[in-house]
Amino acid sequence: MLRLLVLFFICSVAGGACAQTPKFDYFYLEAEKCQLSGEWSAALELYAHCLDLCPDAPEALRSMGVMKYYMLRDSTGLDLIRRASDLEPENPWYLESLASIYLEKGDMQQSVDALERLSRLQSSCSDVLVQLAGLYKSLGRSEDALSVLDRIEVLEGKTPQLSIEKFRLLMDLGKPQQAFGEMEDLCNEFPQDQNCRIVMANQYMENGQPQQAKAIYDRVAQAEPTNPNLQLALLGYYEETGDSIGFRHLCDSLLYDKGTQQALRAALVKEMLTRAKRDTTQRAGLKDMFDRILSMPQPDATIWQLRLAYLVMMEASEEEVMDGMWKVLDIEPSNRLALSSLLEYYARKKDYPSMEKICRQAANYYPEQLDFYFYLSLALYEQDKNMESIEAILHGLRLRDNTAQPGQVSDMFSLLGDLYHEDNRVEEAFACYDSSLVYKDDNVACLNNYAYFLSLQGEQLDKAEEMSYRTIRLEPENKTYLDTYAWILFMKERFTEARIYIDRVVDPEAPADSLLQDEMLSANVIEHAGDIYARCGLEERALYYWKLAREKNDGTATEALPRKLRKKKYCK
Repeated sequence: MLRLLVLFFICSVAGGACAQTPKFDYFYLEAEKCQLSGEWSAALELYAHCLDLCPDAPEALRSMGVMKYYMLRDSTGLDLIRRASDLEPENPWYLESLASIYLEKGDMQQSVDALERLSRLQSSCSDVLVQLAGLYKSLGRSEDALSVLDRIEVLEGKTPQLSIEKFRLLMDLGKPQQAFGEMEDLCNEFPQDQNCRIVMANQYMENGQPQQAKAIYDRVAQAEPTNPNLQLALLGYYEETGDSIGFRHLCDSLLYDKGTQQALRAALVKEMLTRAKRDTTQRAGLKDMFDRILSMPQPDATIWQLRLAYLVMMEASEEEVMDGMWKVLDIEPSNRLALSSLLEYYARKKDYPSMEKICRQAANYYPEQLDFYFYLSLALYEQDKNMESIEAILHGLRLRDNTAQPGQVSDMFSLLGDLYHEDNRVEEAFACYDSSLVYKDDNVACLNNYAYFLSLQGEQLDKAEEMSYRTIRLEPENKTYLDTYAWILFMKERFTEARIYIDRVVDPEAPADSLLQDEMLSANVIEHAGDIYARCGLEERALYYWKLAREKNDGTATEALPRKLRKKKYCK
């Protein structure tokens, strides 16, 4: 969204201001303000009004066109931008808008036309030339692409990337002598940079000329024998020429020599893993490779992370992978992947002390990451540390800023409301639920809990019903939400309707064993079924449900349940 706003802003200020009338200027500026503040419907109406006042105002045509095309995906937006560009053919911003849309649509020829015009207007803009060269190459216009690359080289000087691209184009044109001359020029431009010579040798390899490549590699080896790019290039040479002994010897040297740069060793290990994914026969020996490398001191966690990728590839047990995650954290305590993976693992295992440990460590390194405070609060709550849980989530909420995800903030306020309600701080709980719904008005968990707790208070039952009904519209098979809605109808003395919904939760046709084993049915929910049936005049069925609730015995039934069983009727 920010990217679109920036694009809109650039497009808006780029065109020449329309000075037809002060009235036009006023409405155009108002449209710009609405656009930048995200009031897009209002902005479109104002741009349309500007065009009523001045139908040929290019800035209004282009601004409205950009909005229509990118926000509404309306193809008429392109026509508006075209009109703007026709009215001001020398305006580069309009041409850039056109070129971007043509590229997105895959209209290569129109893109080329726009970029050619743009490159003439902005002859010193290499970004435009790079795009144009790429399009020429895609269209098979190698001569034109080569000409554009020459223009870029005049602007930016010779670089390995440019020379390689020119080399390939010259080869496509059947001019190998000129192609290798280009690489010679690159080496002459940077006589002390051995990497340029390696680039040239690699081009010989690509062209099927390994002898010429090896001669250059040997010269580079005399100047910089430990050059990591040379080592990788030689590995490619040995493999290409079928020299398995040379390949194995150099590979082992690079993997296990203590003097090898970590980046080079990691690149080689990564390459071996990539090959092993493609060819299972190359997986033998990988375990020994990792054991040997990791027996040496490690400057960072890179190889440990690559070992994790190996474990996943080999379908190792989750416990072994998580043990590897801890190894990564031992070396790099702030590693986000390891922290998040371990948190997810312990959450699934319901290992709340470990969850707490991971969340506290993660929050120290990423205080702006609100989900760590959310899960820390959950872990503390599950350990009956309610006050610490409240403090954790309050601390997280105090750190939120404009970049925080609304859904995340909503969940945090919802959880805080649950914590407050359990602590009998009912007014504060309801205030938190209100805040949660401000950030995300369809937060189903919040809507459900808010509605249910209101019904327990016997307050605002119409509001509770409206919120609860929204939850079953969003998740029509969720038994918890259906139970809440049935209970609110019960509280409003609409007993027949309540029975319809509670039957979708506690199936009247299901055998007792099935109801008792259903993890979604707490004793409280089964007791609700009994209460509803009792108020519908079906006391025998009500007594059956109350007995089941007592047998469930999970600590959720109300204190009134024994009285209901003793008196064989509903009572509070």
